[in-house]
Amino acid sequence: MRTPANPLTLLLPLAMLGCETTVVHVDERHACPTAGDSGSSDGSTTDASTSGASTSGASTTDSSTTEASTTANDPDGDGIPNPTATCPDIVDGVNTFCPAGLDTCRSALVVNAAAANDTGFLALHWHGTYESPEGLLSWDTAVQAIRERVIAEHGLLVLPYADPRAPARANTPFPWWRVCGTSGTECDRMDDFALADEIVACAVEQDLVSPDRLTTSGMSAGASMASHLVNHTTYLAGAVSWSGAIPTAWQPSMPNNDTAVMVVHGGATDAYCGAGAPGANGCYYFRPPSEVFGANLADAGNFTFLCDHQAGHVAAMGLQGAYFLAWSNRVNGHVWEGYPFGLGGGVGTGSSWTLNHYCYVPGQPSPWD
Repeated sequence: MRTPANPLTLLLPLAMLGCETTVVHVDERHACPTAGDSGSSDGSTTDASTSGASTSGASTTDSSTTEASTTANDPDGDGIPNPTATCPDIVDGVNTFCPAGLDTCRSALVVNAAAANDTGFLALHWHGTYESPEGLLSWDTAVQAIRERVIAEHGLLVLPYADPRAPARANTPFPWWRVCGTSGTECDRMDDFALADEIVACAVEQDLVSPDRLTTSGMSAGASMASHLVNHTTYLAGAVSWSGAIPTAWQPSMPNNDTAVMVVHGGATDAYCGAGAPGANGCYYFRPPSEVFGANLADAGNFTFLCDHQAGHVAAMGLQGAYFLAWSNRVNGHVWEGYPFGLGGGVGTGSSWTLNHYCYVPGQPSPWD
């Protein structure tokens, strides 16, 4: 286990419920003014976080495909891809990337490029079903918390736009190619991975981010995409999956890399109900596959823990997720490694009230059980 080089302390409030309805149907996903597919809201609970000191919906239809655990376009062998085409001059607003091998260019919304430098972190965040980058920035408090940390630390927030052909697939409204429904098509397309690699390569080439502080995150279908990206790459320092793990039968093989992962779900009522849901009753429940995902990561040697915020299908604990990303480092490790999370359904004993009461170690019951 790596010992944190720089313990940090901060007051972190708990972000909790964003909608009264916790089982979200597709036609209700924007019924909440501050929520939707991946809503979260600001809570008033004050929380002393860990100091870092060490004290000890989606599915894919291809269960046989094993993701590459290294980036193909990496002649330097350091895990960081090189650009495959001429990079755009990355600026705030919509940027267009044209990775070699794709049949179309792709766009992404960029935040804080003007103030970014090579010490900050990259936050690559994937939106959920029926969402957009602009929408997340306007109402999703988890994304807003990530944006706040990015600005404070001279980093870069990048929110890709989906290829419009992906959600147009029959019975598969999900925005990312590898996130499929019960009978999805073209689920093995690697277009979104190529886009991610190109964004990373260009941001590093232009000295906009530290190559040791590359992170990804998402909610629901976006978190499923982020989960696949953890498996596909070796360059990520950290990732947060909000209600986005993949059904057990189609879990990606877990890589042997140093990606720290925070796996968040909303308990028994965390579900997606609608087109493409693989559940027999038309709903897909996120807690069971989230726990399998966390266990697989831990078995592969990655630092990971789970959080059960009990708020259903929303991106609660957004502030904690934002700091988790900001404090991820591929070389120095994560400042939360060694944190005494709860065991056997018990409450943790560290300095963070929120981590103590909502988060737990893979393979152990939730504190709510």
